[in-house]
Amino acid sequence: MSDIKSKLRQIVGEDYLYTSEKPEYYAYLFGDATMYRSRPDYVVYPGSVDEIVQVIKLANEHDMPVIPAAGLTGLSGGAVCDGGILLNPSRLNRVKSIDMISRTVVAEPGISCAMLNSILAKSGMVVPVAPASHEISTLGANIAEAAGGTWGMSKGTFKNYLLSLKVIDGEGNLIETGKACPKQSTGPNLTGLFLGSEGTMGVITEITLSCDLVPEDMWTIRVSFRDESVLQSIHEALAERRILLYSFEYMDDKMMHCMGKENMLLLLQTAGTAADAKEQADQVVEILKSLDPIELKYTNDPKEADLLYTERRSCLGALAKADKNKPVIVQFDPVIPIHKLAEGVRKMRELAADEGLELIIYGHAGDGNLHPSFIVADDYDEKMRTKKVVRKFDEWVEKEGGCYSGEHAVGFFLGRDQGKMRNVTQYLRVIKNAFDPQGILNPGKVFDIKEPDIALDPVYEEYAEIARLCSLCAKCHLCKNDSPKFKEMPMEHNTIRGRISMIDSATRGKVSFSEIKPFIEEMRSWTKNMNCPTFIKLEMENLIEKTLSAA
Repeated sequence: MSDIKSKLRQIVGEDYLYTSEKPEYYAYLFGDATMYRSRPDYVVYPGSVDEIVQVIKLANEHDMPVIPAAGLTGLSGGAVCDGGILLNPSRLNRVKSIDMISRTVVAEPGISCAMLNSILAKSGMVVPVAPASHEISTLGANIAEAAGGTWGMSKGTFKNYLLSLKVIDGEGNLIETGKACPKQSTGPNLTGLFLGSEGTMGVITEITLSCDLVPEDMWTIRVSFRDESVLQSIHEALAERRILLYSFEYMDDKMMHCMGKENMLLLLQTAGTAADAKEQADQVVEILKSLDPIELKYTNDPKEADLLYTERRSCLGALAKADKNKPVIVQFDPVIPIHKLAEGVRKMRELAADEGLELIIYGHAGDGNLHPSFIVADDYDEKMRTKKVVRKFDEWVEKEGGCYSGEHAVGFFLGRDQGKMRNVTQYLRVIKNAFDPQGILNPGKVFDIKEPDIALDPVYEEYAEIARLCSLCAKCHLCKNDSPKFKEMPMEHNTIRGRISMIDSATRGKVSFSEIKPFIEEMRSWTKNMNCPTFIKLEMENLIEKTLSAA
């Protein structure tokens, strides 16, 4: 192991290698936004394609897993490690070229989706895929996870814009999957194989995407109802009038209670030319008024629209405010056929009630891709009952013509396995073996799944209150940009969430409080006005003081 460490140090440099001897390493044990914890042997941030090649070749020599990761905002456990090398390409974050004539962009994998679109906007273009985590999640990881977003019902997902990739396979070979052409008939679509591959077949190093023009105008409509059965009525009316929405988002009344509001909330958008967007918006408003709304607001002012969307962007973190005694969020990601949307929502609630579990539902009503979320105690039995309900609904939605994951991918979340859900594993094994013959790339994910134990290491009794405060963190991504250090260098140990992970690790005896003290002192100024919808925001000063007292 020491030989591997010294060689990794030679490849990426001391400042970009983190092991258990460094306090920064313990920022990575939270894993991602799931209930799983991560245990990499090494964390590396390569700064070039050549360095990635060298890391993979070294891993092959030592038969060591390589787990590609980036923003660590995933919800399937795809970047969670049980040993091996956690390889983060966030330093590769440039836009390499923009072609306004062909409307294409070439970018590196570590750039955030928001930054990419901010740069494209100067040319009047956009890649209209907007995951809720777009401020933090990276382009390469979103493609590896087959991510979607709020515009999915009208603009699709990354598969609709992905033209070509450059990828390093499991032996360290750099390959190009296609060309930057809208038409490619030179054999099977290799590019598509890497969409949703979750780093199991290669590490993405360059992405070529087609772009849309920024819509001339966009109307945003915010409406509340008492009864969620209107979802079906709205879909039927939209179909009857042939209205093409840009987006259609849904938050149930329990989700809104987490934000101190009442009643179910819907957000609808129309977009296009100024005339078309307004005409469609007027028709949508007419439909909504006929259904007796409690609240109805609409605007085409971008700043006002941004305010109308505030709650939707905070949903994942706000779930942690449902119950202070139930800090664990278990979220799944089914796609329900639109004509069975209301039926699917009822089915989820019935299954949850049968097990005495609290369920909150929000997501993309426009394409049927919802994010049902269980709020549970940090209790093994309750987590297992949650897993039971999710798997039951998986079976129901697949039988009804939907699918069990729309944009969060598979990973090893709750032991889901493509082979158990569909008869495709024999093909996936052959494809993976072609690109990764030694099987070092993200093993145990997508198929032939190896789900880690969800039990946590025990907390030292004298640090129980500090651990309780740490448990209030939902492990979402919203606080990341509050750190000036993260903006300079997007590393997990430069985030508030990462430093809470350090504190949590100290309560379990993984690292000493004295070692992490400088990092916690530095973090204090970041937390004054941190973007956090959870209870931990109210307790940060208390958590910092108790941590420093324990040092």
